[in-house]
Amino acid sequence: MGEERRPATSRRRLLAGSAAGLAVGGAGGFWAGTRPTDEPRTTPGAPAAAAGVETADGRGLPVPAAGPRQAGVDRPATPPRQLSFVVLGERAGTPLDRAGIAALLAGLGDEIRTLTASEAPDPRMPDGPGNLTVQVGIGAAWADLAETGLGDRVRLPTFRGSDALPGDLRDGDLVLAVAADDPALPDHVVDLLLTGMTGPTAPAGLRVLWAQRAFRSPGSGAVVRNPLGFRDGIIQPADAAAMDDSVWIAEGPAAGGTIGVVRRFSLDAAAFGTLDAEEQAAVIGRRPDGTPLSGGDPDGDVDLTAKTPHGEYLVPADSHARAAHPSFTGSPLMARRSYAIRVDGDGTAPRPGLLFWSFQNDVGVFARTQQRMDRVDRLMDFAAPTAELGYLVLPGFTADRPLGAGLFGT
Repeated sequence: MGEERRPATSRRRLLAGSAAGLAVGGAGGFWAGTRPTDEPRTTPGAPAAAAGVETADGRGLPVPAAGPRQAGVDRPATPPRQLSFVVLGERAGTPLDRAGIAALLAGLGDEIRTLTASEAPDPRMPDGPGNLTVQVGIGAAWADLAETGLGDRVRLPTFRGSDALPGDLRDGDLVLAVAADDPALPDHVVDLLLTGMTGPTAPAGLRVLWAQRAFRSPGSGAVVRNPLGFRDGIIQPADAAAMDDSVWIAEGPAAGGTIGVVRRFSLDAAAFGTLDAEEQAAVIGRRPDGTPLSGGDPDGDVDLTAKTPHGEYLVPADSHARAAHPSFTGSPLMARRSYAIRVDGDGTAPRPGLLFWSFQNDVGVFARTQQRMDRVDRLMDFAAPTAELGYLVLPGFTADRPLGAGLFGT
């Protein structure tokens, strides 16, 4: 919005870059707590479109891609309902150097500004962008190429169940997260962005390691009903100051970026469904409408000290709401959300799954919470990780400052 459209230049630059070398009830899907508000939150003075207000056709208002920070983290305030998440890696024998990565990222940035433009929309977007956002990130290896040691800030330790995953499902070089309320847009935009980057003859030498199509139920803010039928209750950073404290990287070449963590789970809904309603609520620590077992409002925090007359915790010791509560790790808040998925296959019954996604400026915040959940959270008995990645969400970009320039610019 407000960005000039340069489709021919953007397309040429992207191809030139290729030629150059080319929860339930939880604090974010599976994370317990509460949310301070369901009202759309934007940085003071931000354009109204950043709030992602829904339009009559259900496609949302345009979200400007350009700025000091990328879209897709805190704008729009209510995450789009449809997501296509793609992780790419270098093809063996065709590594990219700093100049090749710089050209690739710059071309992607130009293409993203073109595809999200609301004034004079690109012909490839005949209905306009809606509330389309395209977030770009890089994995640990490329982060180390940008700055020695930067990769250590995004690498994940091994969690329960993830040590059995093959390397391609725990690593990656380039991340594309494309989201929109229009169900047709994410796949269409992914296809456009991947052109020239993948395939046996592509100069870029990249290959798709894993990809996931995901969706969210209607909701306000980050709160939705998850695949097991419980309404998420999520502690989120409440305002721009809290985002600065715990989400955005403040200094160095990655300033204006953040660290993304994504984990994909297959859920054993059949086993969870064998539990009666009270036991299901005990696993979660909340009732399906979000009400804490300790009492209070569905939007309220759980009271971890509340006990029965017999001295038992109302929120069980192995419940998700207690295990994932940030008070136990002393961690800052993460910005987080979850998307539902379906695990489909010919000849087998489809199963539900979850794509958990968080943003923080210290990957240790996520790691400490997940490690505690692995030890004591009964909900993890019903969730098996199938892919995961820590990555650097690149700082923002403009027409004059290419995507990735602060990290790979010369």
